Amino acid sequence: MNATAGTGGLAGLWRSLSGTRPAAASSAPAPAPAPVPAGVLPIEPTHYQRLGLPEDCTEAEIEIAWHRVAAGLLPPRPPGERLKPPPASAGTAEEARTEQMRSDDRRLARAVLGDPVRRAVYDAWLARERAARPPQGWMSKLRGR
Repeated sequence: MNATAGTGGLAGLWRSLSGTRPAAASSAPAPAPAPVPAGVLPIEPTHYQRLGLPEDCTEAEIEIAWHRVAAGLLPPRPPGERLKPPPASAGTAEEARTEQMRSDDRRLARAVLGDPVRRAVYDAWLARERAARPPQGWMSKLRGR
């Protein structure tokens, strides 16, 4: 694996906001993380929306929402089995894949929002992404509609 892998994108943002640095064999400084260009990653639905929560929720509300959502999630499948077609009784392969992806997205949302440090990093990233995007309907306002 190459030594520069994981220095950009969200991993770089995580390191820059949390103050952690990767363990390096040499004493050379780590390269600066590459900025995440605005509009590269979708912010809708947010982790908060995936769990049905407001953005100013408490940790207790996150746990309650997680238990509510977790009851309807599919059990996690090993990566090798995700490539196999689902049984014939499970519906189409596309339905099963999207349902599994939705379940994985909700697990990720709980993992990020459940950890105060990861949540702070996510909130900072979300605020930066929203500030970099033009407001909804800005083009129609320019045209006078």
